[in-house]
Amino acid sequence: MSIDTPAPFRRILVAEAPVRVAGERRSRLLPCRVGVLPWVVDRFWLSIIVASTFRFDSSAAARPLPLEPVPPRPFHAGPSAPDAAPRIDDFVPMRRLVDLTLVGHVDLVPLPSGTIMPRNARIGLGERLFSFAVRSATPGKVPLRPPYTQTIQGRDVDVGPQPCHDGSKQKFRHEPEFDLDVYQAAPTPLRYEVEDVRTLRLAGLWEDPEEEISVALPPFAPRALVDYRQRGVNRGDVRMFLDGIAVNLDAGTVDVTWRGLVETAAKPHLDVDRIILGWAPRARWDEAPAATWNEALRELPRGRFQWAEEREDVLSGEKPPPLTHEELLMARYGTWGHPEAATPELPVDEAATIAAELAEQRWSRAEVLARHGIDDYAWGVEERAWAQHLQRAAADGGGTSAAFGAAFKRAQDALATPEEARVTAAQYVALSTRMGRGDPTRVLAEARLGLGAFARIDRRFRAKASSDRAFAEALERLRKEEEARLDTARAVTTKEAGA
Repeated sequence: MSIDTPAPFRRILVAEAPVRVAGERRSRLLPCRVGVLPWVVDRFWLSIIVASTFRFDSSAAARPLPLEPVPPRPFHAGPSAPDAAPRIDDFVPMRRLVDLTLVGHVDLVPLPSGTIMPRNARIGLGERLFSFAVRSATPGKVPLRPPYTQTIQGRDVDVGPQPCHDGSKQKFRHEPEFDLDVYQAAPTPLRYEVEDVRTLRLAGLWEDPEEEISVALPPFAPRALVDYRQRGVNRGDVRMFLDGIAVNLDAGTVDVTWRGLVETAAKPHLDVDRIILGWAPRARWDEAPAATWNEALRELPRGRFQWAEEREDVLSGEKPPPLTHEELLMARYGTWGHPEAATPELPVDEAATIAAELAEQRWSRAEVLARHGIDDYAWGVEERAWAQHLQRAAADGGGTSAAFGAAFKRAQDALATPEEARVTAAQYVALSTRMGRGDPTRVLAEARLGLGAFARIDRRFRAKASSDRAFAEALERLRKEEEARLDTARAVTTKEAGA
């Protein structure tokens, strides 16, 4: 078996859905990198690699310390340079265990006597902690690597990333009996079964040698849906497994990596069309995957769209090219087939104001949207979201529909012009009668009025007619006269056409 690289090379699209955080009106895009690696072991596989970086503040009062998403570190591919500190190779087929690694420095301060005491440190995930000592003959910042890091018994031990097998030498083709454990990147004592991973625990690494800090793991975990180009092949739901936690003590960051596997074909880049990435709490994925995917897919139109990173991109030091304008439009509108619209994000008053201004037809669509700081695509998503929300609210008897209607009316009334006040009853009747018989849009255009202006005029005369019986009767007479006039004009036109 061998993996074929198509010519010309076709990239795989990644569509990342945003997440909704309780109490926040707007959804969030979580910073991450997404890569893919084709490989073979008795069949063709594609590994999906997702990496995120988080910052923690060791001085914060909360326990466990929360993680704040930050821009992710670049991917690394292939063996590290001989003269450089080892870095984790992200582009490996799989890691069965969760690798925990630690880099950075510890500050060793001498006692008043001048003696430099070793620092006893601990690190682990969950209940199992690994103890080691940090020793140095000179004070100051000591790197967390041998010969400064040792076991309690005094033997050198490395807690940082370890060189792993370079699968590219075999073009990532493996025999069925191949031991995939050679792709692990952590020292053996710092490898964990995924079900044993709880919180990240660090001790003896700060000014207080007795201080232990627990760091919460990310609240959201990714999962992938894979769309294939071949018709009749079902969409693949790919569970992503946590397989790497890399702590940088100096930067106060934690790099977290997840990996999932999907079966593919000899030409994976022609087989896989799109990877959809959703985020949710791990328990939510486990308990209700269908409902969780529904939530992710409805928000996908607001997502991020990019090409998956390839091992060759990372080795060359170049990111995949951005999507062209046409590719981005196709990717975005390709998400609109889901029957559930996104959740409205604009407040009722703001959404109603934009809708009212667009209905006026006094300004271009681009001008109205720019005034409110929203582009045409984002408004399209919002408009669809509000339309479905209001339709369901009305069916359920909810108050949102009435609130939107009231806000829309207020916004329309605020846009009234002096010219509208000068429209007479006769002009109103003539206009509304013609609209009932022909194309309303064309009738309003000929009268140089927008839908919003006519709505205000219509409300004014209807309100007066409802409270003034004599006025209502006058309007009815005017309407009959206008109907008769239009009937006469039509008869004359018909007669002349037949002459």
